[in-house]
Amino acid sequence: MLCLLGLMLALSSGLSAQKKDKLEADTLGKVLVEDVVYDGNKRTVQRILERELTFAPGDSIYRIRLKDELEQSENNLMNLRLFNFVTLEALPIGDDRVLVLLTVQERWYIYPAPILQIAETNFNTWWENRELRWLNYGASINHDNFRGRNERLSIMARFGYTRRFSTSYSIPNLNKKQTLGIEVAAGYFENNELVYTTLGNQRQFYNNPEDKARRWMEYRVGLVYRENIFTRHGFSLSFHSVTVNDTIPILNEDYLPVAGNTAQFFRLNYNVNHDTRDYKRYPLKGLLLYAFVQQDGLGIMDPNGMNLLTTQAGYRHYHKLGDRTFLAYALTGKVNWSEPPYYLINALGYNDFVRGYEFFVIDGSRFALLQSNFKYQILQPKTFTLPFVPEQFAESFIALYGNLFFDAGYVYGPEFVENNSLVNEYLYSIGLGLDVVTYYDKVMRVEGSLNGLGQKAVFVHFRQAF
Repeated sequence: MLCLLGLMLALSSGLSAQKKDKLEADTLGKVLVEDVVYDGNKRTVQRILERELTFAPGDSIYRIRLKDELEQSENNLMNLRLFNFVTLEALPIGDDRVLVLLTVQERWYIYPAPILQIAETNFNTWWENRELRWLNYGASINHDNFRGRNERLSIMARFGYTRRFSTSYSIPNLNKKQTLGIEVAAGYFENNELVYTTLGNQRQFYNNPEDKARRWMEYRVGLVYRENIFTRHGFSLSFHSVTVNDTIPILNEDYLPVAGNTAQFFRLNYNVNHDTRDYKRYPLKGLLLYAFVQQDGLGIMDPNGMNLLTTQAGYRHYHKLGDRTFLAYALTGKVNWSEPPYYLINALGYNDFVRGYEFFVIDGSRFALLQSNFKYQILQPKTFTLPFVPEQFAESFIALYGNLFFDAGYVYGPEFVENNSLVNEYLYSIGLGLDVVTYYDKVMRVEGSLNGLGQKAVFVHFRQAF
């Protein structure tokens, strides 16, 4: 009898396994998403989560696509930067039906954040001298996920090298379909020191401890149209007013677009991006295409003043080659269609640079930049729990990546070429690096590089390369 019972159980188990194998092998068949159950969104309104899903209750999905749909939806939710962790699990409730369980761990949304920033172009230029005067300090009060609707309210008071007082408020989902958003912002900035020109591939400074070297104000209103999950369009109109010390026009008559020490102008900006990256703060898979067109000066404040058209476009692609290997490359180009005032010069050495040239600034009206990385995942994301801290901070993770990189760039700037040897020259570098990635979107990179000048150095950065 026992033998017969054992045989029946074994047969039943075998049939169940065969049925499961058959379902998994039936990749051409479809599965119906019966419903989505939400857990952990104590603050976040459910419709904010629903907007990021690539499917909805009642949809039929090919079995071969189900895993990819869940993974993409997880990435979309993580890229909201509202959650520490997101998981989606499909629970079978029949041969061709599933129930999706969506679990999130919300971040800390209301917090006073201390500010300690370096006002240099990057950490490495500051570390050479480690002068405290280059530090910005202060505090901001941020309310992310305001009203549980992914709105953001921010108020900042910052002192130090660049004093800044600003506020902003953004609503990303004005309409029922959550395709329209708006942002308003205002800010006041001032410095006792400013860069008035570039000489020998280095910034030249004017300092006036008794008076402000520069003051400027900005007021902006913007509209965002989210065409679909991956594509966004942005439109903004802003007003800018800048006043510099009387000495600046003497040192550089092209610092402002007009004679004198004050310039006021409107800025009109349109930008578009198509973004399928898995994790925007440190992507390993996906594609980013972006472009913007910006017109400084609309002939309203001063018909003979500012008139500068700027365009920029970029392409970034991230590939997963194997379980632990990844390849990424990026191409960026920027064109000022007329000679910009020095106040608006921004080529390589600021936000964009060829790695290995961190100690230089290469200014000009146009630039092109190629960056590439081959990565190896040394340590897969490892989750751990921190004791004696609030729930929103307790669960963390860390991951390590080694990378080999090659960068190349070129800056066109006839107005700078006479006194700056790196302008109108091909720039390139190779190197090795180690990236540390952890929660709350924190990245640290340590890189050793060899540039086209034959210089070897080790650099530290606190954001992703591209």
